[in-house]
Amino acid sequence: MIKDYWVNATENFSKNTEKQFNSHEAIKWADFILNEIKELEEPIEILDIGTGAGFFPLILSSETRHVIGIDLTETMIEEASNKIKKYKVNSDVLVMDAQDTSFKDNSFDIIICRNLVWTLPDPIKAYKEWNRILKKDGLLLIFDGSWYIHHYDEEHKKIFNKKRKEMENLGVEVYLYGDKETRPDDYNLMLETYLKDKYRPEWDVKNLTELGFDIEKVLEEYMDVMFEKDYRAKQGMIAPLFFIKAKKIKAL
Repeated sequence: MIKDYWVNATENFSKNTEKQFNSHEAIKWADFILNEIKELEEPIEILDIGTGAGFFPLILSSETRHVIGIDLTETMIEEASNKIKKYKVNSDVLVMDAQDTSFKDNSFDIIICRNLVWTLPDPIKAYKEWNRILKKDGLLLIFDGSWYIHHYDEEHKKIFNKKRKEMENLGVEVYLYGDKETRPDDYNLMLETYLKDKYRPEWDVKNLTELGFDIEKVLEEYMDVMFEKDYRAKQGMIAPLFFIKAKKIKAL
């Protein structure tokens, strides 16, 4: 179900990646991430898990930063490969399962993941795998969101509806995550996701800590820091976001 969802979304996702790469957003994203990893001495190996159409390989690759992007969706990897060739970047992309990779132990200095963990059927298994392939003192950077929590928690529902009203008063069409009537595909996807009703990032922090990571930073609504405040909300995307920076301090 989840893989089919992304196969169907590939064309639009690829177009949005190209647009984002050729906009000021690429610079903002790169500056944010490079600031978070500046403690590591280059050259470094970076793994982008759930690379989609290859945005992070495009913006992070350099002569001293080699990026490998993986994704379960073949059509996404095809789009990412085309972009890497087009822009001649130092990167590779592979079709691979985020929860069961073929990489050797201690392969990467950095693992980065944007908007993937929420889709995983077994995120604990994924976090264990990422611990395995990350070097000691390597960094795990997670960008994600609680897209559906307002369907399961009354307080979050109030916050979501308040933001929705504010944006609609500005003439912004709000994306109604998991709405059965207006977004039936997203509603069905919601029902399939393990993390739909989990309180995040608290859930992630607890489990990452138990799995050998030291949490160095948790930043909610990170895009309000990366861009001007409400930049994302004014595009109708109002579910809560978060960023986690964690360091591997022990192997499992």
